[in-house]
Amino acid sequence: MTHACIHSIGCANPPQRLTRAQWIEMASSVAPKSLDRAVILRLAERSGIDGRWCASAQEVGKPAFFQADPEGHGPTTSQRMQLWSSAARQMSTQACLQAIDRAQISARAITHIVTASCTGFEAPGLDAWLIENLSLSADCRRTNVGFMGCHAAVNALAIARDVILANPDAIVLVCCAEVSSAHLHYGIRLDQLIANTLFSDGSAAVIVARGDPDALPCIAGTHSILMPESASEMAWHIGDHGFEMTLGARVPEIIESRVGEWARNALAKHSLKVEDICGWAIHPGGPRVIEAVITSLAIAHESGDASRCVLQNFGNMSSATLLFILSELFERKIARPWVGLAFGPGLAGEMLVVE
Repeated sequence: MTHACIHSIGCANPPQRLTRAQWIEMASSVAPKSLDRAVILRLAERSGIDGRWCASAQEVGKPAFFQADPEGHGPTTSQRMQLWSSAARQMSTQACLQAIDRAQISARAITHIVTASCTGFEAPGLDAWLIENLSLSADCRRTNVGFMGCHAAVNALAIARDVILANPDAIVLVCCAEVSSAHLHYGIRLDQLIANTLFSDGSAAVIVARGDPDALPCIAGTHSILMPESASEMAWHIGDHGFEMTLGARVPEIIESRVGEWARNALAKHSLKVEDICGWAIHPGGPRVIEAVITSLAIAHESGDASRCVLQNFGNMSSATLLFILSELFERKIARPWVGLAFGPGLAGEMLVVE
């Protein structure tokens, strides 16, 4: 029987790291004068984030990407896409090279590449750029998972699994690259201020190929849910000055009410129960989302430790975040099985089962 296994994970970030205090200064510098700075301070304190990497942070000797704007708009979407392209290429190169090296394979051996991002687009895409710059085979098959949001890593891994099961000789490179800081909002809407506070930049890559499930984590399956009557609670639209996020206050409440039953039913298809899961990778949409999942599943508080650790040190890197958490489970040598859970616009949930 063929098993689609995770052979390695590589993670990368932009060069510029911001402490919480530095982030507050950056956010305050572009906030309207009518916004009380205390609001930014409170949101930062509640975020659970101590530091983050930020491609849009000012480099020494260079003008700031985000500057005070009396019109309250900031850079155009075109300018923001240029930042996304530059940063996504830089981070993804590092993450992919790390994953390839850790898997101890030749880049030329990769047969398929799956890329995911919701923070930028261009054509030819990041996939084509990586094929050329990593010296992958020119006939490498390409798939892009675009604009799905924070759960897109699960969608990308689902594609990789299907490829391996259909073609056991395939070797798949999955790469998620997000430059969330390109979309810093100008304005005083609370949900957009929360988005400013939570999101950050990162890229992660995974090598998926057949392997021994006793020695390597095996992607046993993925599961999806589109939560009824919740479409307006989380949305992500392309505006004239960046991508505009809508975050409803009910998101944690909806997740808490829906995730438990869905996850239990999905695990039953693998002859597993919630109590059997040793490692949890819960996408940290924010501290409240982690707690909502834990409450819904009735699992121990420490089940969210790996997720809180990544949130604290990296922020919410959208689709790349779940792969950073899986890497953390690797580092901590957490026994399997693992479950990954992530949520995005829709309100949609995606679940990854790793045995």
